Amino acid sequence: MTPNVSKLVERRLNDFKRRCGKNGDAALQLAYHAAMPVALNPELLHFLRINFFLDPPEQLPYTVEFEFLSSGLCREIDAELYEIEPEIRNELLQKLMSREDAQQRIRDIATLLWQYVEQHSPWADRVELERAQQLTALNFLDSAKAKQWLDEAEANGSLGTGEREWFIAMRQEIEELPEISTLSAEKQSEQSDLPSEKGVDYTRLRDLLAAGKWKEADEETLAVMLKATGREEQRWLDIESIENFPCTDLRTIDQLWVKSSNGRFGFSVQKRIWESVGGNRKANNETFEKFGDRVGWRRRRIKAMLQKEWLHYEELNFTTQGREGHLPYISTLRMDIDHFYLERVGLLEIEGGCKVGKWYVLSSLASRLVKCNL
Repeated sequence: MTPNVSKLVERRLNDFKRRCGKNGDAALQLAYHAAMPVALNPELLHFLRINFFLDPPEQLPYTVEFEFLSSGLCREIDAELYEIEPEIRNELLQKLMSREDAQQRIRDIATLLWQYVEQHSPWADRVELERAQQLTALNFLDSAKAKQWLDEAEANGSLGTGEREWFIAMRQEIEELPEISTLSAEKQSEQSDLPSEKGVDYTRLRDLLAAGKWKEADEETLAVMLKATGREEQRWLDIESIENFPCTDLRTIDQLWVKSSNGRFGFSVQKRIWESVGGNRKANNETFEKFGDRVGWRRRRIKAMLQKEWLHYEELNFTTQGREGHLPYISTLRMDIDHFYLERVGLLEIEGGCKVGKWYVLSSLASRLVKCNL
């Protein structure tokens, strides 16, 4: 695709996104899904929406179906039959391949397409279109079988000239489609640079940090730490999980933060600041307040300038202008997000009703960083 064509396609995608307003991002995802079939009818598009876009965060109303079919991304080639222009379809498929869950999602879409053709027979009177849809679905599910099907069909000596030409065209079409088998190899290659003892995928955290999306990266940090400790169901980390956090994973997370922020953010940066204010196992709330002042997590109260209070999460500075050690926020290690009061006074409630200071959590993390040579 030439640069000019690519820019034109991108512009048309952005026009469709703007047309869908607040649903723009999710609507684009629907477009990515709709690019797999050779052609679309309203019913197939509806099935794609209700199977993949009924739940947040990619929730879409039925009106988006009309917006897509009437947009400039596809054209009506027959009564209630639509085709996405080749350049646009190729770009949409590439976008689909870039999803984090691309491998599984592509298989799910291909399975839906295959079942739709088999069970509903919408193109029973259009044999070539029906075959094309099945071959496309099969290619994403098992490319070797799709090629075998083509080989056996072409070897049939009774094929007429028109049919033979169709199979040649379909072979070319299949060969130009992206192969799902390459995704796992690419994923493994990406992950080799982001090691994990627990099989955690850190590519999203890496990408968010590289894009400077600091708040999203902070939230993703909590998510991957929960995965690494097997505490996704609890949604918080206890002291034991911090003290036994896998060193490989801790190093990966920390290095991603340090590298992306040019040394301003990261757990190792916070450890150094913590130790500089006297932080250790015998630390108390006063030490933690000093640390909070250094990293910019506290502010002076307007009514009592001599007193300070902890910032709300939304008040943090999610930019590189934040103080050294400002991120990741200690809420990454919070014990229970619902215990607002305890968070504000520097206490956290853990299992069994026991209360510990936030400074103890930070001390535990600092201690783990030392053991992991960070």
